[in-house]
Amino acid sequence: MTEEKIEIEKGSGNIFKDLEVPDPEEYLAKTRLALIINSIITESGLTRRKAAKMLELNTSQFSALSEGLLDDFSIESLFLLIRKLDCKVEIVVSGKPAHNPAAEISISMPF
Repeated sequence: MTEEKIEIEKGSGNIFKDLEVPDPEEYLAKTRLALIINSIITESGLTRRKAAKMLELNTSQFSALSEGLLDDFSIESLFLLIRKLDCKVEIVVSGKPAHNPAAEISISMPF
């Protein structure tokens, strides 16, 4: 039996960049925001119907958000949804580190 050599390539930390998706930083940011929204909904115990009503989304929009289908959502609209869930959105702008050649969007959730 011969051993097949498997080539391994280290990822960049952004799967969308690695897959050559257009605007990978924006798409990663939108994905993180959607994860935050879905986490807030899950932890609050809201039903899908109540959450959709609270967010003022129709069934198909809420399903798209829940499933990570984010092409029809802007970063701004996702910020608005977070605010509708009674959470604060805080934006911090800082210079990029010298060791990082590309600017990036970083999103964190403190809870």
